Amino acid sequence: MRPGYTRTHLQHIKEPGEIIRQLHRHGLNMEKSGFESTREFFDIWLKNYEATYGRLMDMPALGPAREKSEKLMKEFSIGVNLYAAGMDSNINFQSVFMEAMRRMREKMAAEMEGETDPENYKEFYKIWVETYSETFKEFLSSGHFASDMGKFMSCFMEFQKYNREMLEENYLKPMNLPTKTDIDEINKELYSLKKTVKELTSKIKELSEEK
Repeated sequence: MRPGYTRTHLQHIKEPGEIIRQLHRHGLNMEKSGFESTREFFDIWLKNYEATYGRLMDMPALGPAREKSEKLMKEFSIGVNLYAAGMDSNINFQSVFMEAMRRMREKMAAEMEGETDPENYKEFYKIWVETYSETFKEFLSSGHFASDMGKFMSCFMEFQKYNREMLEENYLKPMNLPTKTDIDEINKELYSLKKTVKELTSKIKELSEEK
């Protein structure tokens, strides 16, 4: 049993095999294209995670190790959020690639006719560059992309911040090693001292000139 959690807590969590069984019940078709299968699998995985292990993250821990358990659970939850945001971004980029390929096929069918010769290869390259550039330009300038990247960067920054805090608390401080917070404070003090010295030097120079 995980420290800090009772059997009552764990009764709400399904067995890991339940996720696999639900994948079969939902009819995951692995014969689909790689993109469709990836998206379908991720959607099912995320829903099952939220309905099973995700519920554990919202439960308060009990016992003498509850504080440590809650921090570990929070770290795991933050990691899952980052993974989910990253998968969303990857899936969206895959969908853009698929759309660009579809447009490419349509243009090729309409414009590339006749025998294959060097001029046709040049035309193919031109169509390829223009099609992919236009498709990605539309996506990158969309509000959906901005929202998607904003969510990913927010999760990434939160993950970095929490990992740094855990590193400082569990490794650096017990070993009496300087943490990022300590270094930031030292840099702040150095800046303040330099500023003070500069002001004092300026005042001394003014007093010397008056004499």
